Amino acid sequence: MRYAILGGGSVTAEYYLPAFQLLGALDRVTVIDPSQASLDLLSASFAGLDLRLGGAELLQGYDLAADAAIVAAPNALHVPATLAALEAGAHVLCEKPLALTEQACAELAQAAAGRQRLLKVAMSRRYLPSWRLAREMVARRELGEVLAIEVSDCAPFGWRPRSLAFFAPESGGVLADMGVHYLDYLQTLIGPMRPLAYSDDARGGVESNAHYQLESLSGAPVQLRLSRTRPGDTFVSLRCERGEIRIDKANEREIVVAADGAAGRRVASLRPFRNGAHWPVSFIGSFCDMLADFENAAHGRETGIADVDDARQAAGLIEWAYAHRPAPVLPAAASASAEGEADVLITGATGFIGGHLLERLSQAGARVRVTARHPATFANAARFAVQVAQAGVLDAEAMREAAKGVRTVYHLAVDGGSPDARRVIIEGTRNVVEAAIEAGAECVVVLSTMYVFGFPESDQPIDESAPYRPYGGAYARNKAVMERWCLRRAATSGATRIVVLNPSCVFGPGGGVYSTTPYELETQHRGFAWIDSGSGAANYNYVGNLVDAILRAAEVPEAHGQRFIINDGCVTWREFLGPMLGPAADALPSYAPGELEALHRRLERFQPRALARAIAAAPEVRATAKKSLVIRAASQLLGLTDRRPAPPAPAGAECAAPARNTPPAWIAALYGPAKTRFSSARAEAVLGWRPRIGLEEAQRLTRAWLQENRPPT
Repeated sequence: MRYAILGGGSVTAEYYLPAFQLLGALDRVTVIDPSQASLDLLSASFAGLDLRLGGAELLQGYDLAADAAIVAAPNALHVPATLAALEAGAHVLCEKPLALTEQACAELAQAAAGRQRLLKVAMSRRYLPSWRLAREMVARRELGEVLAIEVSDCAPFGWRPRSLAFFAPESGGVLADMGVHYLDYLQTLIGPMRPLAYSDDARGGVESNAHYQLESLSGAPVQLRLSRTRPGDTFVSLRCERGEIRIDKANEREIVVAADGAAGRRVASLRPFRNGAHWPVSFIGSFCDMLADFENAAHGRETGIADVDDARQAAGLIEWAYAHRPAPVLPAAASASAEGEADVLITGATGFIGGHLLERLSQAGARVRVTARHPATFANAARFAVQVAQAGVLDAEAMREAAKGVRTVYHLAVDGGSPDARRVIIEGTRNVVEAAIEAGAECVVVLSTMYVFGFPESDQPIDESAPYRPYGGAYARNKAVMERWCLRRAATSGATRIVVLNPSCVFGPGGGVYSTTPYELETQHRGFAWIDSGSGAANYNYVGNLVDAILRAAEVPEAHGQRFIINDGCVTWREFLGPMLGPAADALPSYAPGELEALHRRLERFQPRALARAIAAAPEVRATAKKSLVIRAASQLLGLTDRRPAPPAPAGAECAAPARNTPPAWIAALYGPAKTRFSSARAEAVLGWRPRIGLEEAQRLTRAWLQENRPPT
């Protein structure tokens, strides 16, 4: 069979084409995509591949007799692309979901039947060896009937779509994207399901977090939790009459089976794929198996590939969920008009502070436009009804286009880690400010940092009159250069006001360095410690209070041409971080300044065994070593691998606390002994800003978020 793939995005590049390559059928594939950039990327990776520029309409009149089309376009295009392929005489394999309504699925089924063409759905996870093995065990009732099912798929968004069309409201969110795999799979295990309750976090856009409660027709409860923003467990747990079957998403080849009263054991299939024995036991191997099944179906053979009726049942469950989600609490005006009108432009809306600002503005009914460089970082912002300009701040023309028509620009975008970090901070800020001025915006608020002042020794709180003494390396130095330029440009910016804010240590739900980092160092790695018993000064700024200041800065004309330190207050690091760390805070070790650095210098002395361990940790070395008895024996002698597994602890025995890890040396720079205090008196006098949320409440909210979203292991 010859294939036309409609869509040259990530799923085509990462799965379909490698699968066709393994099948030796790449020369029978044509890829059609409206983006020349996408085709160029495919051409670089798959030499000689037949590539065509255009959309589904290119299939009109194209000779597809006895051929097939794979619809791999964004979700919103599945229905029209499938119809076009059917009309061109092709058998069709459509990526999931086929459609988001039962009616649309029924119409596609009718179209396929009328043309006597095959229409199947690419539920590729059905073919994962782990999923297939669990399904076979359930079918054989090896542990009896399934009594309850729990599904958790919670992890920061890891897919790499090339277009923000992936997040279009008509494409659906995490339920339509990842959830449809589970809804389809569970139906193969327990049959049709009844929906009971559904909730998600969509606020005019598409959901990033969802909780769905269902039950089988026999009454077995099903819990489905999905997240694109919260790290957590990713598994399917099948509780049966005589034990549990567990599928871990990260392990595509094995499942864990635990009969009642027995320890869990890992089980793998001797024949992971139905149609081939030599494919990699991975997601790409699953695509190979699915494509082979599709051809089998085209030749009238029996297969396990998903069909339109499977898609219709899953679509019905998704349709029910979206119809029963809680009503948005946002004003209707929060949705930007189709004509492209917007009141506000935010750069950096995909980040921690930008996300909180976006939520506040949406709640207030503002029509918001945001910039986004990468679709992969857009999951949280996609929850809201926003306009999106897919561009980075280094693209001056794109920034001018994005700023057209807006009254206020909030510039929060920053890049502290890439080779372009300096350009992003300095040149990117210039591009944004100049775009705002050219567009006639009333105000542009630029976010900087207190680190531009450093930590000078003083008996008095540091205010905005202090000289620049950047602390913390290139980031603070670049911010200082950026600030100076903004304040100079304010003198000639005409009707556009320019305001610079210098927040202190920003923390809160979703935060990093002053929220998640210490918590994870301790709960995940047992590697946090106090410096000088945590007696240094923590100048803190709760994110909700910072958003208040950002909004006030745009409203107060007198703020033009000034910078403002935004600082809620100052306590010791122990007083600040202790309540968020919980009971573990009292037992943390303490190091004197410089002690950690000296300790790491001693630990980093060259050790042959450490080098051997690093080499042995490389996946390709491990794979080779497993094949050699000599290497395996040598590894055991060197202590690179355990000779045998540790015996289980006796029943009822107390387990010793896990050993502490050496804290990283850099914590002394972030949570160190400096006693400098910062003053926000100018912000109070000019902006009328004072912290609305007190420290105790802010710590409580942050710890609650940490416990919910960063569970300790």
